[in-house]
Amino acid sequence: MDPRTDSARAAGEAARELRDTFRGDLLLPRDQRYETARRVWNGSIDRYPGLIARCADTGDVIAALRAARRHGLEVAVRGGGHSIAGHGVADGAVTIDLSRMATVQVDADARRVTVQAGSLLSGVDRETQRHGLAVTSGFVSHTGVAGLTLGGGFGWMARKHGLACDNLRSARVVLADGSHAVAGMEDDADLLWALRGGGGNFGIVTSFEFDLHRVGPMVTTGAGLYDLDDGRKVLELFRELAAEATDETTWAASVWDVEPGSSLPQEYHGKPVVSLAFVHIGDVEHGVATGRRLRGVAQPLDETVGPVPYLEVQTSNDAAWSHGMRRYWKSHYLWELPDAAIDTFLARGTATLGGGASVAGSLLARGGAIGRTGEHDSAVGHRGALFEFMASTGWADPDEDETRRSDVRTFADRMARFGRGVYVNNLDIEGEDRVRDAYGVQKYQRLAALKARFDPDNVFHLNQNIRPATASAARLPHSATET
Repeated sequence: MDPRTDSARAAGEAARELRDTFRGDLLLPRDQRYETARRVWNGSIDRYPGLIARCADTGDVIAALRAARRHGLEVAVRGGGHSIAGHGVADGAVTIDLSRMATVQVDADARRVTVQAGSLLSGVDRETQRHGLAVTSGFVSHTGVAGLTLGGGFGWMARKHGLACDNLRSARVVLADGSHAVAGMEDDADLLWALRGGGGNFGIVTSFEFDLHRVGPMVTTGAGLYDLDDGRKVLELFRELAAEATDETTWAASVWDVEPGSSLPQEYHGKPVVSLAFVHIGDVEHGVATGRRLRGVAQPLDETVGPVPYLEVQTSNDAAWSHGMRRYWKSHYLWELPDAAIDTFLARGTATLGGGASVAGSLLARGGAIGRTGEHDSAVGHRGALFEFMASTGWADPDEDETRRSDVRTFADRMARFGRGVYVNNLDIEGEDRVRDAYGVQKYQRLAALKARFDPDNVFHLNQNIRPATASAARLPHSATET
């Protein structure tokens, strides 16, 4: 019998079972809104869930999970739908869609915010900035809070205030058996430890409680664009600036091809340029002074420096990373940036590659509070890495799929000799070894032991999966203070 027929029948039965009490929306493939609901950020993902359960509250989440398990259906969990791997949807599965659960409640006096798991970063930033507060979030405002936080959560505030998960005080979680738990230092410190970087392996988080910090409303940004011939000098300056930066400043460098229609002179259109950029979340005057370094080694082709609203910084990458484009990237952590790595980075593996596909390279400086936070305070791996490298591309034509992905892999493979480890949120579907690389041996073993405790049947496996440890291997310390 065709397994697709079986899963469709089971999904229909699950939907019928839920309809009388489910407060949200239940969408089957025949429903009008299904086609839109199954789409995620990465346009390369084209999957057909058996049932999309758009939950209105925690009760819906529990009901959908239990129905999926009773009917033998796989469970996918969708927050913002922004992962490169598209884990929020899977063929034949029940997608537990949290997008309707997007309430954000700020306690300005306590400097805390409670965020439902379907919220996007934009919603959190808007509500917290009403009070001059913020929590570390990512670089694209239509990213989901849940996926970002559960994988770590790097953003412009991280060097000063830690990763998003470092600011997570507690979380409400639906566990694999359908029970509901609160993970916090006083309630279940082990589960909180695992949620701080362990991804969606341990349950469905329905709300997060974060600490907030004074930021904005104005911060300083700066960026310079340079001729590729000046690239080596610019990247050497980037290395120097990253080493001496205060925690309030985060530097980034990139190499990419200028798009047609750019304001740069015509001779640069379609040609590679190098960029050097920063965001300073502290004193604006200090930030403006920092921007003068952009002219330190070469004359920029274009340059902007000045104060802007924090909310504007948080949305500045949205258009470049818009929904619907086909996306692919690969990433590594770098622990240093030797001259050979700079040269490889600027060459992008084989420059602008055979089929004319444009691959961008980026380097983001880490350090600060990321590294100072205790290595064993969370599941996040490789806190001591100084840079994050990414090779990425976006395109519209499916006929370019293999060329684009191959070009990215070529670039990333040539940078791999300078790297160790990877940010779990930047993994595509790359296999168990790469997931292990994201955590390191000791953390992976502890996560596997906790997986055996909270999800022994690996119900939550449509993610960067951590397999439950065997009974003998699972006898690891359960205290969050033990290593």
